[in-house]
Amino acid sequence: MTNRAFQAYRQTSKSALGGRQAQAQAFAKAARLLEDARTSEIGDGGAYAEALNFNRTLWTILQADLAGEDSPLPDDLKAQIMSLSIFVDRRTNEAAANPDPACLSALIDIDRDMAAGLFASR
Repeated sequence: MTNRAFQAYRQTSKSALGGRQAQAQAFAKAARLLEDARTSEIGDGGAYAEALNFNRTLWTILQADLAGEDSPLPDDLKAQIMSLSIFVDRRTNEAAANPDPACLSALIDIDRDMAAGLFASR
């Protein structure tokens, strides 16, 4: 699934949309998948794992983009987002180890906030 999520993100980012709008849509999709996993049947571990994998891949790509020399963001903003991504990584690992839909709330909120911020900066 990780490869599919990566391809979906790349396809979205290469669409006719601007870069920020494509990123915003990717974060909105991640939040939607996590929300669906949170409200799905308890026994549907597939949706839960798929949502976590998509979110993990999205944040890994963001980390790689931030670490790149061609990242246009100011260093202080990059550091803040990297710090947030470390929290997301930890929370994702906790959610994977303890499949409890309540563990997804913080991830959903963060992804929604990222999407909203990116949509607003068009």
